[in-house]
Amino acid sequence: MAKTSGEIAIELRAKFEFYLLALTFSILGLSIQTAIFGKNLFADAFELLGWLSLFLSGVIGILRAEWVPVAYDIQSKIHRLTHQGQEIRQDLQRGIQVHVPFLEDDKETLLAGEDAVKKIDSTVTILENQHDIANKKIISRYQKMKWAFMIGIGCLMVARGLPPAISISKRIIFCDAA
Repeated sequence: MAKTSGEIAIELRAKFEFYLLALTFSILGLSIQTAIFGKNLFADAFELLGWLSLFLSGVIGILRAEWVPVAYDIQSKIHRLTHQGQEIRQDLQRGIQVHVPFLEDDKETLLAGEDAVKKIDSTVTILENQHDIANKKIISRYQKMKWAFMIGIGCLMVARGLPPAISISKRIIFCDAA
C-alpha cells in the first residue's frame, strides 16, 4: 500500500528531527575533542559558550522528542472517539440505543444514547486541550533547540576563527608575509 503525502511528511520530519539531534551531539563531541585552549581568552570563552549552547540544544531536543509520541497518541484517541461518537449519532438516528462502557476512577459505567455522545464529546474536548498543550510544548522546544543550536555553531565558528583572523590581521597590518 502506497504511503499518503501526510505519512511521508511525518516520516521525513521524524528523520530530520533525529538527524538534527544526532548532528548536535556529534558537533559537540567533535568540538570538545579538538579544542585547543590558551591561544586567546575570547576564543576560549566562545568555545565554552558554544559547548554549553550545543549541550542545551541537545537536551532540549531530547525533552521535545519525548512529547512527540504523546501528541500523536492523544491525536489518535481524539480520532477514535470522534469516529465512535459519529457512529453512535448515526445509530440514534436509526433508533438504536448503543451502550458504551466508560472507565472513570477504576469504575466502569455504561452510558447509552445522548448520554454516551455527551460523555464522548466532553472527553474529546479534554483531549483536544491536552493536545494543544503538547503541541505548544513541542513547538516551543523546537524553537529553543534551533536557536541554541545556531548560537552554539556561531560561537564555535567565532572560537575557531578568531585566532587565525587575528594572525592574518597582524600579518596584513605589519606587512609580514612570513
